[in-house]
Amino acid sequence: MSIDKITSTILAEAEQERETLLAEAKEQCDQIIQEARAKADKITSDMARKGSEEKEKIVERCRSVASIDAKKIILKKKQEILDECFTGAIDRIVNLPREEYVDYLVRVGVNSEMYGGLLTFNQKEHDSVAEEVIEKLNDATDELRKQKYGDFPYSERFELNPESEPMTGGFWIRYRLTYADNTVGTQIDMIRPKIAGEVSGKLFGEE
Repeated sequence: MSIDKITSTILAEAEQERETLLAEAKEQCDQIIQEARAKADKITSDMARKGSEEKEKIVERCRSVASIDAKKIILKKKQEILDECFTGAIDRIVNLPREEYVDYLVRVGVNSEMYGGLLTFNQKEHDSVAEEVIEKLNDATDELRKQKYGDFPYSERFELNPESEPMTGGFWIRYRLTYADNTVGTQIDMIRPKIAGEVSGKLFGEE
Protein backbone atom coordinates (compact mmCIF):
# COMPACT_ATOMS: atom_id res chain seq x y z
CA MET A 1 0.00 0.00 0.00
CA SER A 2 1.58 3.28 -1.13
CA ILE A 3 1.41 6.61 0.69
CA ASP A 4 -1.21 7.72 -1.86
CA LYS A 5 -3.31 4.66 -1.02
CA ILE A 6 -2.93 5.27 2.70
CA THR A 7 -3.91 8.90 2.18
CA SER A 8 -7.02 7.76 0.33
CA THR A 9 -7.80 5.36 3.16
CA ILE A 10 -7.47 8.15 5.71
CA LEU A 11 -9.66 10.48 3.65
CA ALA A 12 -12.33 7.81 3.31
CA GLU A 13 -12.35 7.38 7.07
CA ALA A 14 -12.52 11.13 7.65
CA GLU A 15 -15.35 11.75 5.21
CA GLN A 16 -17.56 9.35 7.16
CA GLU A 17 -17.18 11.41 10.32
CA ARG A 18 -16.80 14.94 8.95
CA GLU A 19 -20.43 15.92 8.45
CA THR A 20 -21.60 14.56 11.80
CA LEU A 21 -18.84 16.19 13.82
CA LEU A 22 -19.06 19.52 12.02
CA ALA A 23 -22.82 19.53 12.53
CA GLU A 24 -22.22 19.04 16.25
CA ALA A 25 -19.70 21.90 16.20
CA LYS A 26 -22.17 24.19 14.40
CA GLU A 27 -24.84 23.39 16.97
CA GLN A 28 -22.47 24.34 19.79
CA CYS A 29 -21.49 27.53 17.98
CA ASP A 30 -25.12 28.49 17.46
CA GLN A 31 -25.73 28.02 21.17
CA ILE A 32 -22.77 30.24 22.05
CA ILE A 33 -23.98 32.93 19.67
CA GLN A 34 -27.51 32.77 21.06
CA GLU A 35 -26.18 33.10 24.61
CA ALA A 36 -24.03 36.04 23.51
CA ARG A 37 -27.01 37.75 21.92
CA ALA A 38 -29.06 37.24 25.08
CA LYS A 39 -26.22 38.68 27.14
CA ALA A 40 -25.90 41.62 24.77
CA ASP A 41 -29.64 42.29 24.94
CA LYS A 42 -29.48 42.28 28.73
CA ILE A 43 -26.55 44.70 28.69
CA THR A 44 -28.42 46.92 26.27
CA SER A 45 -31.42 46.94 28.58
CA ASP A 46 -29.33 47.55 31.70
CA MET A 47 -27.46 50.40 30.08
CA ALA A 48 -30.43 52.08 28.48
CA ARG A 49 -29.75 55.19 30.50
CA LYS A 50 -26.03 55.33 29.72
CA GLY A 51 -24.32 56.74 26.69
CA SER A 52 -24.79 54.86 23.42
CA GLU A 53 -21.05 54.78 22.66
CA GLU A 54 -20.19 52.89 25.85
CA LYS A 55 -23.14 50.57 25.33
CA GLU A 56 -22.06 49.67 21.80
CA LYS A 57 -18.53 48.93 22.96
CA ILE A 58 -19.75 46.42 25.55
CA VAL A 59 -22.16 44.77 23.12
CA GLU A 60 -19.42 44.47 20.49
CA ARG A 61 -17.10 42.95 23.08
CA CYS A 62 -19.68 40.26 23.85
CA ARG A 63 -20.06 39.46 20.17
CA SER A 64 -16.29 39.29 19.70
CA VAL A 65 -15.87 36.85 22.60
CA ALA A 66 -18.68 34.69 21.20
CA SER A 67 -17.06 34.67 17.76
CA ILE A 68 -13.70 33.60 19.23
CA ASP A 69 -15.33 30.83 21.26
CA ALA A 70 -17.19 29.59 18.19
CA LYS A 71 -13.99 29.48 16.14
CA LYS A 72 -12.26 27.53 18.91
CA ILE A 73 -15.03 24.92 18.82
CA ILE A 74 -14.76 24.55 15.03
CA LEU A 75 -10.97 24.17 15.24
CA LYS A 76 -11.31 21.61 18.02
CA LYS A 77 -13.83 19.58 16.01
CA LYS A 78 -11.62 19.67 12.93
CA GLN A 79 -8.71 18.36 15.01
CA GLU A 80 -10.96 15.62 16.37
CA ILE A 81 -11.90 14.64 12.83
CA LEU A 82 -8.23 14.42 11.81
CA ASP A 83 -7.32 12.42 14.92
CA GLU A 84 -10.20 10.00 14.43
CA CYS A 85 -9.57 9.48 10.74
CA PHE A 86 -5.89 8.65 11.28
CA THR A 87 -6.87 6.26 14.05
CA GLY A 88 -9.61 4.76 11.87
CA ALA A 89 -7.13 4.27 9.05
CA ILE A 90 -5.26 1.78 11.22
CA ASP A 91 -8.38 -0.37 11.50
CA ARG A 92 -9.02 -0.12 7.78
CA ILE A 93 -5.49 -1.25 6.94
CA VAL A 94 -5.37 -4.21 9.33
CA ASN A 95 -8.73 -5.33 7.97
CA LEU A 96 -7.71 -5.24 4.33
CA PRO A 97 -8.32 -8.40 2.31
CA ARG A 98 -5.66 -10.95 3.26
CA GLU A 99 -3.66 -10.82 0.03
CA GLU A 100 -3.59 -7.03 -0.04
CA TYR A 101 -2.61 -6.84 3.63
CA VAL A 102 0.20 -9.37 3.19
CA ASP A 103 1.54 -7.41 0.22
CA TYR A 104 1.41 -4.22 2.31
CA LEU A 105 3.40 -5.83 5.14
CA VAL A 106 5.99 -7.21 2.72
CA ARG A 107 6.51 -3.77 1.15
CA VAL A 108 6.89 -2.21 4.58
CA GLY A 109 9.45 -4.87 5.46
CA VAL A 110 11.43 -4.29 2.26
CA ASN A 111 11.46 -0.55 2.94
CA SER A 112 13.16 -1.24 6.27
CA GLU A 113 16.32 -2.09 4.29
CA MET A 114 17.10 -5.03 6.54
CA TYR A 115 18.08 -8.41 5.13
CA GLY A 116 17.33 -10.70 8.02
CA GLY A 117 16.13 -10.76 11.57
CA LEU A 118 13.46 -11.92 13.97
CA LEU A 119 9.91 -10.78 13.20
CA THR A 120 7.42 -10.37 16.02
CA PHE A 121 3.67 -10.13 15.36
CA ASN A 122 0.59 -9.88 17.52
CA GLN A 123 -1.09 -13.19 18.32
CA LYS A 124 -3.77 -12.93 15.64
CA GLU A 125 -1.33 -12.20 12.82
CA HIS A 126 1.24 -14.60 14.23
CA ASP A 127 -1.30 -17.37 13.68
CA SER A 128 -2.68 -16.13 10.36
CA VAL A 129 -0.33 -14.21 8.05
CA ALA A 130 3.12 -14.20 9.67
CA GLU A 131 4.60 -17.20 7.89
CA GLU A 132 3.39 -16.02 4.49
CA VAL A 133 4.75 -12.51 5.12
CA ILE A 134 8.16 -13.90 6.10
CA GLU A 135 8.34 -16.21 3.10
CA LYS A 136 7.49 -13.40 0.69
CA LEU A 137 9.77 -10.95 2.48
CA ASN A 138 12.71 -13.32 2.13
CA ASP A 139 11.94 -13.74 -1.56
CA ALA A 140 11.60 -10.00 -2.06
CA THR A 141 14.92 -9.22 -0.38
CA ASP A 142 16.96 -11.91 -2.14
CA GLU A 143 17.82 -9.57 -5.00
CA LEU A 144 18.53 -6.71 -2.60
CA ARG A 145 20.94 -8.96 -0.71
CA LYS A 146 22.78 -9.77 -3.93
CA GLN A 147 22.99 -6.09 -4.86
CA LYS A 148 24.49 -5.26 -1.47
CA TYR A 149 26.66 -8.31 -0.80
CA GLY A 150 27.25 -9.71 -4.29
CA ASP A 151 27.75 -13.47 -4.31
CA PHE A 152 28.94 -13.45 -0.72
CA PRO A 153 27.07 -16.25 1.08
CA TYR A 154 24.85 -14.15 3.33
CA SER A 155 23.14 -16.60 5.63
CA GLU A 156 20.79 -14.35 7.59
CA ARG A 157 17.11 -14.67 6.79
CA PHE A 158 13.91 -13.37 8.26
CA GLU A 159 12.48 -15.71 10.86
CA LEU A 160 9.37 -15.78 13.00
CA ASN A 161 9.59 -15.07 16.70
CA PRO A 162 7.65 -17.88 18.42
CA GLU A 163 6.46 -15.31 20.96
CA SER A 164 3.83 -12.72 20.07
CA GLU A 165 3.41 -9.22 21.48
CA PRO A 166 0.41 -6.88 21.78
CA MET A 167 0.37 -4.39 18.89
CA THR A 168 -2.13 -2.91 16.45
CA GLY A 169 -0.92 -4.92 13.48
CA GLY A 170 2.26 -5.28 11.47
CA PHE A 171 5.51 -6.41 13.06
CA TRP A 172 8.81 -5.57 14.68
CA ILE A 173 12.13 -6.66 13.18
CA ARG A 174 15.14 -7.20 15.39
CA TYR A 175 18.57 -8.16 14.09
CA ARG A 176 21.34 -8.03 16.69
CA LEU A 177 21.30 -4.37 17.81
CA THR A 178 19.19 -3.16 14.89
CA TYR A 179 15.47 -2.68 15.35
CA ALA A 180 12.63 -1.61 13.03
CA ASP A 181 9.08 -0.83 14.11
CA ASN A 182 6.82 -1.79 11.21
CA THR A 183 3.56 -1.80 13.15
CA VAL A 184 0.67 -0.20 11.30
CA GLY A 185 0.18 2.41 14.03
CA THR A 186 3.79 3.54 13.78
CA GLN A 187 3.64 3.68 9.98
CA ILE A 188 0.58 5.95 10.18
CA ASP A 189 2.28 8.13 12.79
CA MET A 190 5.33 8.46 10.55
CA ILE A 191 3.43 9.67 7.50
CA ARG A 192 0.96 11.87 9.38
CA PRO A 193 3.17 15.01 9.41
CA LYS A 194 3.72 14.58 5.67
CA ILE A 195 0.06 14.31 4.68
CA ALA A 196 -1.89 16.05 7.46
CA GLY A 197 -1.96 19.30 5.49
CA GLU A 198 -3.17 17.55 2.35
CA VAL A 199 -5.86 15.67 4.26
CA SER A 200 -7.01 18.85 6.00
CA GLY A 201 -7.09 20.71 2.69
CA LYS A 202 -9.22 18.08 0.99
CA LEU A 203 -11.58 17.78 3.94
CA PHE A 204 -12.01 21.41 4.89
CA GLY A 205 -10.84 23.36 1.84
CA GLU A 206 -7.78 24.64 3.69
CA GLU A 207 -4.15 24.92 2.62
